[in-house]
Amino acid sequence: MENKTLDEPVVEDAQLDLSHSRAARHSARSLSYRSSSALHKVSRKLVLAVSFFVSLLVLLLVIIFSVVRISGLVRANEVLQTELATARQELSQTGPELERTKQIVSEMTKGRLPHLLELMPDKVLNINSPYLKNIVFTVLNQNGTKSYEYKLVMANSTARTIHPSARMFVFDRYGVQIGSAEITVRADIAPGESRSQSSVIDLFIDEEPRYFYVSTSPTDKPTGLTH
Repeated sequence: MENKTLDEPVVEDAQLDLSHSRAARHSARSLSYRSSSALHKVSRKLVLAVSFFVSLLVLLLVIIFSVVRISGLVRANEVLQTELATARQELSQTGPELERTKQIVSEMTKGRLPHLLELMPDKVLNINSPYLKNIVFTVLNQNGTKSYEYKLVMANSTARTIHPSARMFVFDRYGVQIGSAEITVRADIAPGESRSQSSVIDLFIDEEPRYFYVSTSPTDKPTGLTH
C-alpha cells in the first residue's frame, strides 16, 4: 500500500510535464506562424513598393522621351513652315514672270505660225475651215504613256454630196511639229449632213502638244466636190 501511494505523484508529474511540453510546442508553432505571416506581409509590401517605384520610373522615362520627341517635332515643323513660307514667297515672285514668259513664247509662236490653234483637251474647239465643224481632243493614259485622241466633226453645208479628207498637224509650245494625222471619211456626206471621225494622233516626238492646225486636203476643196 505504501508503494502505491508513493508512485501516484510521479504519474501526475509526468502528466504535467507532458502538458507543458504540448503547450510549449503549440506556442512555438503559433509564434512561427505569426512570424511567417508577418514576414509574408512585409515581403508583399516590399514587392508592391518596388513595382510602384519601377512603374513610376518607367512613366518618368516615357514622359521625358515624349517631351524630347515633341520638342524635336515642333522644331522640325517650325523649320518646314519657314521653308514653306520661303517657297511660297519665291513662287509668288516667279509665278507672274513665268506667265509672262509663256505669253511671250505663245505670241512669238502664233506670230510665226498665225494659223495655229491652241490645243485644249476636253473642250469643243470650233474650226473655221471648209467642211470642218469642230474638234475635241482627249488625253489617254495607258501604262504610264500618254496619247492624244481627236474627234473631228465634218459637215456639208453645200448643195452637193462631198467626200472630204483632212490633214492635221500638232506642234509643241515652241511651234515645232511633233505629230500629224490623216483624216479620211469612208462614206460620202450628203448636203446638210455631218459626220465625225476619231483616231489617235501619230506623235513622232515625245512632247506635249500645245497647238494644232487642221484643214481639208487640196483635192477635197471645191474643185474636188462630187455630184
